[in-house]
Amino acid sequence: MSGVLLCTDEARIPLPNWAAWLAELGAWAVELAAEGVSGTVAVSVPAREYASVLLGCGAVYAAFQPQLDTSPEGSQFDRAVSLVPRSHVVRLIPTRNTTGFVGILNEAVIKHNRKGYNVGGSWFPADQYRIDVLRWPDSPREFMGRSRTLEPIDIPDGADGLFPGAAADFCGFSTLHCAIVGNGRAIQQESGTLVAASAATEPIPLSALLRLRSVRDKARQFRSLLLPAREDPEDYRELVAARKPRVTILDGAATVCRWLGAGMSPITVALVERTAPSGDSAADVLERYRARSLRDLPLPADLARVPAGIEVLAWQSRVGNP
Repeated sequence: MSGVLLCTDEARIPLPNWAAWLAELGAWAVELAAEGVSGTVAVSVPAREYASVLLGCGAVYAAFQPQLDTSPEGSQFDRAVSLVPRSHVVRLIPTRNTTGFVGILNEAVIKHNRKGYNVGGSWFPADQYRIDVLRWPDSPREFMGRSRTLEPIDIPDGADGLFPGAAADFCGFSTLHCAIVGNGRAIQQESGTLVAASAATEPIPLSALLRLRSVRDKARQFRSLLLPAREDPEDYRELVAARKPRVTILDGAATVCRWLGAGMSPITVALVERTAPSGDSAADVLERYRARSLRDLPLPADLARVPAGIEVLAWQSRVGNP
């Protein structure tokens, strides 16, 4: 995100060094997970504002992989045939425009020598649509009895040059790259900050890059998930882990104290603001986990110049321990 411009009322300026560094740190966390490393990245900051959003943007960008194969050979028909009929909510992503459909997949069948999907009682040719299976937190029970629903894919103007792939691909599918645990209202507000690819393009909010949804939203496309810090980690631990996010970001010292042992993803980024009342307690918790680790992990060369006011320490966990 080093080339992204921050949009203010007066001007468009490059992202501050600390902001771009945090995004790169989120990308590094994804790289560690891709290498099979399990561990913790502990980050101490003067204030937590914007840090989890920037870390999440970096994680989402690094984890993105294209899913929308527009060629006829790219059909997901074989995958759809293996799904149990009338047991899955799906979104159909068109290969030629940005209008989608949400509904129950009744079956994937060959009709008139053409492969297709029956979603909510309507027929869709497999060479024109790709399947996005909506898993937790979307429950099939909430869609039973409803006909298919027309759903435009939200692609903001000005997205060109900011997304890591095709806009319909990045915005249309529901893939969980990272989970963020924290104060939902604050994180949603911070993700409304406007950025742009150049001085001439339309600005878009950071939320368009993060593709964040709340656990209580329904049928929204997402690439990161927001969990409420005040709730019981055990209510979410297995559910989130089943979606295989690469990174979990714990936003704030109090959140770190409650959620550090949840182990929802290979890499946990523990974000602690030094001025928080529970800052010392969070530091003690992190130190206990570090004492059980295999080894400390060195920062890569491009992250070695840590911005002033930020401290970071990473370690590799033993199997079964954060």
